[in-house]
Amino acid sequence: MKENERQFIRVNGLGFGEETKGNTVQWLVREFKAHTVWRSGGWQGGHHIVHDDGREQAFSFFGAGTFEGARTYLKHMVISPGELFNEALELESKEVPNPLDLIAIDRDCLTTTPFHSGISRLREIMRGTNKKGTVGKGVGEALKDSQNPDITIRAGEFQDGRTVTRKLENIRKLKLTQAQLLLASHQGTIPKEAYQELEILQDESLIPLTVDACLYLADLVAIVNEVYLDDLLAKGGTIVNEVSHGTLHHPWYGFVPHVTQIDPTSQDVMETVRKHNYTGRSLRFGVIRSFLTRHGAGPFVSFSPEFAKTLTETHNNAGNDWLGDFMTGHFDIIALQYSLAISGGRETFNGLVMSYLDALSKRKEWQVCEAYEYQGKPANLKQYFQLDGDKIVGIKVHPNTRDQAHYQHQLQLTELLKNCHPVLKTLTATPTQNLEQVFLEYVEDKLDLPVVGAAYGPKVTDRHFRRSF
Repeated sequence: MKENERQFIRVNGLGFGEETKGNTVQWLVREFKAHTVWRSGGWQGGHHIVHDDGREQAFSFFGAGTFEGARTYLKHMVISPGELFNEALELESKEVPNPLDLIAIDRDCLTTTPFHSGISRLREIMRGTNKKGTVGKGVGEALKDSQNPDITIRAGEFQDGRTVTRKLENIRKLKLTQAQLLLASHQGTIPKEAYQELEILQDESLIPLTVDACLYLADLVAIVNEVYLDDLLAKGGTIVNEVSHGTLHHPWYGFVPHVTQIDPTSQDVMETVRKHNYTGRSLRFGVIRSFLTRHGAGPFVSFSPEFAKTLTETHNNAGNDWLGDFMTGHFDIIALQYSLAISGGRETFNGLVMSYLDALSKRKEWQVCEAYEYQGKPANLKQYFQLDGDKIVGIKVHPNTRDQAHYQHQLQLTELLKNCHPVLKTLTATPTQNLEQVFLEYVEDKLDLPVVGAAYGPKVTDRHFRRSF
């Protein structure tokens, strides 16, 4: 890359999250000397990174390249002023001077409030054992309401305390009414945790506290318009887009209702980049582990109880109150082919970054899931899957109608997947190739993309580009 050449890099997780997007972003910032990380998605997505000097941080607002000196730009992002301050304080304690000077927020960024968070958690509590899955931050709740300006707060309004106060009162009253109706319609005993969330929705004192956080943020952080983005895209050097969540949680193509409300494929970001007439180079990398992971509720065909005993996970706690148990499963060709398809197609990617390759180092064989077996009630499988005899070898992508029929299709797909079991293939080393080489060659063949980056641990120095790139 020539000096001052413009370059825009998108980083997308292809699984159910926890693919090591944050570590990958930090590595790419260092490799390409990126000046800015453009964060998109929602603040409920925490990206944990481990710096070479031992510092660790779960980034929810600031880009994962902050320890490398990169600035952060927030657009197509849902934020929380109070929690952003908390993260800035954490960074300051970790030797990042004046972190709020490193961040710019687009005026259209949507804001969550304590009332969005409270109703989100209350809904999940009232589902009982039939969990949907939530992080409990209210991001999805705020997004669903964002078409109504009377209950929507955006960063460009933070300086107007009167407007923010009025909208917060509207939001609190609406969410309190929704909560009361939900509790009134419930059959059986109401959990005590539900009443704790109800108290939050009844607490009017949270309004002035939230207003103050908005006013302080407007004073201390650059809140910018489209001119800032024009200048950013015209600037020489590299921008890395870091989006929250994994592709398989896509709001319309994921396995509903266990999905997010943000676009984890960052196609909204790329559309904005094109509208600003960007003419620099664009790269896109899909991030995956050598095995699959997911939190909480929803289908997980390749789940492996054996992995829970043998794969050490240092930054994901089992039994998180809202996320649910952290689970691991075999590398799943069917799920990842589907992920690439709903991301815009494999042709939109320049390659894959594979992490946790060190998991193969002490093994003589590695199993991968390359088909599913359906073991549920009779169903029209051809409507949802590509079949090879009685084996499922692919998931069909529904036409992009985004209507009730589309939603019902995804609901039924989810139910079918819950009754699917993995068909495993065992990979072993050969006289001329070790297990890692066999596995990577298999992945490149099945996903029809080169594995351009490899990671053998959590730090930047544990990562490198392969010779093929």
